[in-house]
Amino acid sequence: MTERGSAGWLESEGITTLDASELARLVDRTSERELRHRLIGGVREVALREIFRRMPEYLRPARAAGFDAVISWQITGAGGDGHSVDEYWIHVHDSRCTMLSRQPAPADISIRTDPATLLRIVTGNEDPIVAVLKQRLSVRGDLAQAARLTKLFTVGPT
Repeated sequence: MTERGSAGWLESEGITTLDASELARLVDRTSERELRHRLIGGVREVALREIFRRMPEYLRPARAAGFDAVISWQITGAGGDGHSVDEYWIHVHDSRCTMLSRQPAPADISIRTDPATLLRIVTGNEDPIVAVLKQRLSVRGDLAQAARLTKLFTVGPT
């Protein structure tokens, strides 16, 4: 059992074995400061890889019918310098979500955030609209399609 405010669960690749409910609970019980501190270096890479690996599993196919967009996710803080980003691309089309290994033509939607905010959003511990208002998440491109993203994916434990 992890104590409130402790992120010991982020010290290893254990994040890859957590189910959505347990991950959401642990993120909720970890302070913002501790999450930000732990999500650097190798842990950051493991957490981001796991988030994007799981993304196709959380697509709601019925709600994605007719949706077609390439989404660029720019995660700040790569290299520890605060200026570099890691970029991930997904393509949502034909009621499917596909991870892309390289950048396609320009993305329809670009989302920029830090790893702690991303982890809090995907576990249902932070509302993406609130994150935009707090300037912790920015969205560019087709804003009408971007607004649909929260309905296309299951967020938090199911």
